[in-house]
Amino acid sequence: MATKRIFTINGSSINNMIKGLFSNINNSRFVATSKSGNNIVNLPLLLVIILAIVFPVTLVAGVILSIIFKIDIAIERDITRDIKLIENK
Repeated sequence: MATKRIFTINGSSINNMIKGLFSNINNSRFVATSKSGNNIVNLPLLLVIILAIVFPVTLVAGVILSIIFKIDIAIERDITRDIKLIENK
């Protein structure tokens, strides 16, 4: 009754996975909004990830400030490109 699951990984599957990951990141934005609804920060997600890796202190400071000032943080993704890709097929 035991069954096997075999997972094969080759270069093309890894390449497709990385391309999909970068396309999702490129279509996403980091948005921080105050309680009154004003946008404080609206940056591409890739830039935010690079800044968090290069300057981890800014990441910690941003988390602390968002807790103190009750700032809403959201990751927004533009899905219109995904819809266009599906329609072209």
